Amino acid sequence: MAEGGRHVPRARHSLRRRVAFIFTAAVAVTALALALSAYFITKTAQDTEALDKALGQSSFNLLLADAMLPAEPTAADYDRLLDALQIRGDFASLIEAGSETYFSGPQVTRGLVSPELTAKVAEGRIGYQTITMGEEPTLAVGGQVRSSELALYFFYPQGDRLADLARLRNVLIIGGVILAVLGAIAGYWLARRLLGPVRAASKAAALVSQGDLDIRLPVGADEFGVLAASFNQMTENLRAKMLDLEAGQARERRFVADVTHELRTPVAALVGEASLLDARLRTDAAGCPPDVIRLAQLVNTDIARLRQLVDDLLEISRLDAQSAEIVMEPVNLQEFLGQLVRAHGWSDKVALTSVTDAEDRGLTGPAVVISTDKRRVERIIVNLVENALQHGAAPVTIALRQLTAPAQSVQITVTDSGPGIPREHLAHVFDRFYKVDPSRASSRGSGLGLAIARENARLLGGDLRVADSPGGARFALSLPAGPPSL
Repeated sequence: MAEGGRHVPRARHSLRRRVAFIFTAAVAVTALALALSAYFITKTAQDTEALDKALGQSSFNLLLADAMLPAEPTAADYDRLLDALQIRGDFASLIEAGSETYFSGPQVTRGLVSPELTAKVAEGRIGYQTITMGEEPTLAVGGQVRSSELALYFFYPQGDRLADLARLRNVLIIGGVILAVLGAIAGYWLARRLLGPVRAASKAAALVSQGDLDIRLPVGADEFGVLAASFNQMTENLRAKMLDLEAGQARERRFVADVTHELRTPVAALVGEASLLDARLRTDAAGCPPDVIRLAQLVNTDIARLRQLVDDLLEISRLDAQSAEIVMEPVNLQEFLGQLVRAHGWSDKVALTSVTDAEDRGLTGPAVVISTDKRRVERIIVNLVENALQHGAAPVTIALRQLTAPAQSVQITVTDSGPGIPREHLAHVFDRFYKVDPSRASSRGSGLGLAIARENARLLGGDLRVADSPGGARFALSLPAGPPSL
């Protein structure tokens, strides 16, 4: 995701989704728990009520049978009892008198009475059992009258009651699903409302980390409003500090540029005078004491170093002010590098190679031609080679290769045969005035060469990097194959 050319990182796991999911899960679990509780409480209460009602009705039926039947009942007496029982409620009856059995309807058979229920009745107790009669759940209750030879069984249908329970279960399930959906909607809306300021603050913090100090958050009266006010104050303070730092850096650059410019004239005069003094001493060496000649040489060397320092400061101030100009022209890198080595007298110390030809002392193969500023490329290569010869060891290898990824470019590497750069110094070799060995603080060099080399590489649209290889320090200059984007 990009805003204003900046990349805003996105969270791998959305907190809003997690909050919405947790809220939905909580609502769903609560609705499920309430639905199950309501269903089982209702079912238990109805089961208990149905059983109590069946047992009470059965006890009354047994008393009625005992009152209606004579001492020696006949088949007609049993029929009258079944008729009387049939008008007492919605249940069926079965009378077992010795070896005779009497039914209140065709759906009642002796097979409905299980051996377990028969055994309980035979013990003189009222027993009950859930059975299926005509594919309908039924509660069977049995008991004895007068003696064990007369047993009555009553069958109470439970289909309507269980159907009501099923409808209640379905209603509770549908209600739970509706609550879960409403909970998901409410959870997402609540998470969006609650975490919206957090996402805005996170996005704003990412933009601030990328340098956008103009971002502001809306201020409210709640805790997020206090956070937004603090964030806005922080960015305002950072903006003020950054402006102060930029103004200070601009003043420092102007000061260095002005001082360097003012030093050029007297330094140039000193160089001329030192050169004249050195020439006079050389023509009349016999008339001057050796210690005076030595002092004159030291003065001449120090003035040359001062001139180099002034030139480096002037160049880096131009690079900082982005006022340096580049002159683009086609450059055949094989020919250019060969001419550079010969012009500086490095033929016995520097080897030229390419990725297709590892033969020393020359680059062969297809010509590598790029559009670049020859003078600035020369400044970079000369600086790297002189640095390698001074602080590393010969031979120094300059290798040229063409790259196709991530874009069409060329790479020029300069590798020496010295001990290399300690790993703890690799990250600082391009810092200004940084020296790997502090004991060389007074040695030749301004400490700006590598910094100027990298700035020139970036000005040309490329880059300069350093690595420590087993054979010594290795600097890699990458340049675009086409004109640099400015």
